[in-house]
Amino acid sequence: MPKEDKLKANHEGHWERLRQRFEKSGLQGFHDYEVLELLLTYVIPRKDTKPTAKKLIKRFKHLPGVLSADAKELTQVSGIGPQASRFLKIVDAFIGFYFDQKALIDDIQFTQLPQLVDYCKATIGRNSNEVMRVLYLNSQNKLIAAENLSEGTVSQAVAFPRKIVEAALKHHATTIIIAHNHPGGLPEPSDNDNSITQQIKNALHTVNITLQEHIIIAEESFYSYRQNAILD
Repeated sequence: MPKEDKLKANHEGHWERLRQRFEKSGLQGFHDYEVLELLLTYVIPRKDTKPTAKKLIKRFKHLPGVLSADAKELTQVSGIGPQASRFLKIVDAFIGFYFDQKALIDDIQFTQLPQLVDYCKATIGRNSNEVMRVLYLNSQNKLIAAENLSEGTVSQAVAFPRKIVEAALKHHATTIIIAHNHPGGLPEPSDNDNSITQQIKNALHTVNITLQEHIIIAEESFYSYRQNAILD
């Protein structure tokens, strides 16, 4: 057998073993690079994706870092072209979309802090830019709608209070939860974070809507304004 055909056969055998492992027990026991390797086999056919997966993990530190990386940064890794980069960004967006849809379909009540933190981590926790996410809730604390207002520096977004009030009235929300991330930093709020929180709370109060919580998500931890008795 020619060397090239032999290598191809070895790769295909390895792919098949990965897929069989997944079919048997899901992703249990997989390393992070193996998860990436498995994903990439569906968008980079007929090539060994293990080296590429390991390069991605080395550059972006972990799987969430890979998925949240900028599309152009991804293509700087050998083996990742525009199509593979787009595929990884679709996977990243799908995770947040799934959690939003599940919250709506299951009528999840955001009354438990761990549940809320998990939701925020899934929807904005992997983002490499600072994002403000707003959850519009009804009187039973069930999700009506959610959106990311913008990306950039949340604490400098002076238009947030007005935008949130307008959207809350549009969705007939009775209470609001806001969350934002601190990429690569600590979850403790800055003075500007505290200021924008108070501005949003005051703006909502004028239309009899409550700011229930503000969660700050960092890589390994979170900060809850209510847990710290700031929104009592």
